[in-house]
Amino acid sequence: MSAAQVTIPANFEAHLALGDGSAGADVSEVLGLSSSQVANLYSCGTDQFTYSFQEHGVAYGEAEATGRKAEVTFSLPPGSSPAFSLHVSSQPVEKWGINFAGSVLVRHKTGEERVVYLPGTRTYDPAGITGDPHASERIGPSCSRTQLAVSMSQLVAAARGALSADISLIQEKTRPLIQRYHGREALFDWIVRQICDAVFHNKEVTPYPDFLQQRVAEGKLELGPGREHTKVYLESYAAGKPRPPVQYYRKVAAKDKPSQLLSGEELARFNKLV
Repeated sequence: MSAAQVTIPANFEAHLALGDGSAGADVSEVLGLSSSQVANLYSCGTDQFTYSFQEHGVAYGEAEATGRKAEVTFSLPPGSSPAFSLHVSSQPVEKWGINFAGSVLVRHKTGEERVVYLPGTRTYDPAGITGDPHASERIGPSCSRTQLAVSMSQLVAAARGALSADISLIQEKTRPLIQRYHGREALFDWIVRQICDAVFHNKEVTPYPDFLQQRVAEGKLELGPGREHTKVYLESYAAGKPRPPVQYYRKVAAKDKPSQLLSGEELARFNKLV
């Protein structure tokens, strides 16, 4: 059963993480897209971009924290001037019934404006799995930090003249880390799809529910145990009233303090849901 709409505020974590899991760069440093170097993330000059990101955490099927690194270096075209500008906003926004933590405005010199939607902590992930230790319906701080780090690296590289093939290199080098520590591969692939749509193809981004339906049709996303909420969400989207199912709100109730996130009528409706 689809739940009544209650918007849970999502946000970016205050800091990214260093290779040992401790607090790294202030999130404002990466959201500005102007830094030429960010610790445990990337460095770039006039003709070269190096992505170097180490994840630290407890992987699927393991009990102790470990670290794994993704690295790639590629050339940037000298003296390139991108045909677009980027502006990142940390203002939460709701789209397709999903509570995103922020967005990126892509403004092309030809006048078109495209928007990339960024998840954060407490964003509902329709591709999540109920009961999964890392990839549940509610995005947690670790997944939020890592996805933002990857996305910002890709956007900075694009703004410095990187090609779509270079963005794909960052994606594929990072994929084993997402599989090992986070499990949100559908979300991971959709966000880079957004970047390619908005930046390189200058077109509206593919809605996340449409992207998920395509993966289901291709056999890349199974709607089996743990994804009952996915089916309910996609049904609500098809009916024109997309909203997170009750499983998401129950996860929020278990992980957060709703009374500090909501007030008044919103809190009362939330309490009735869970």
